[in-house]
Amino acid sequence: MFHLIKLELKKGRFNSYLWGSMIAYGIIIGFLMLLYFVEGKAQVDPIFQSYPEMLQVIDIMIRATFIIYASVLLSKLIINEFKDKTMALLFTYPISRKKLIFSKLSIVFVWTFANVIIANLIIDAMFIAINSGFGYVSDALTSDVLYQHAIYVVMQAFGAAGMSLLPLAFGMRKKSVPATIISSILIVSVICSNNMGFSLSSIIAIPLSLATLGILLSYLSFRNIDRVDLS
Repeated sequence: MFHLIKLELKKGRFNSYLWGSMIAYGIIIGFLMLLYFVEGKAQVDPIFQSYPEMLQVIDIMIRATFIIYASVLLSKLIINEFKDKTMALLFTYPISRKKLIFSKLSIVFVWTFANVIIANLIIDAMFIAINSGFGYVSDALTSDVLYQHAIYVVMQAFGAAGMSLLPLAFGMRKKSVPATIISSILIVSVICSNNMGFSLSSIIAIPLSLATLGILLSYLSFRNIDRVDLS
């Protein structure tokens, strides 16, 4: 399995994934900078009223971005290969079809999980440092707040990684890239939307349940792949 993952990353040009993540980080930072300085202390009702609120908004933005990013990876690694018949060619090799598919799914899952963790570490640290200079968020940043947020981020990262596989169930029906990406946007708009400080994803059971559903549907979609005729 690990050998297949290494081959897939080499074939897919791993550097392009890294650059994609860097661009995504930059977009998230730019948007959050806009929120921070436009909705700052001078406003009547600033968007960041406490550190937990600021860290939660950052996390929601990161998860939303990388769930959609994952749908692009799913389209590239799986949907397009079925659509272009290159998957049928891969299946002629003396390699387990299930291992081949699940190596691709593993890349998407781990990539999403890792990026949510890493992006939170980098962007949280950046905005904590910025706020220490500008002071728009005036409450104290305690070790307890950071500890609780760290646990929250890890659980949400797992939830995002599992949810990132859900669009595959929609895209595989007609081997459609648009359906895959649009479904991820719909999932994000429902789960990660922030209304008056409330988000469905803040109820941790919801993203974890959807993560389990995403993993289960992915398994069910390909459980019989060894016996399917793709010709």
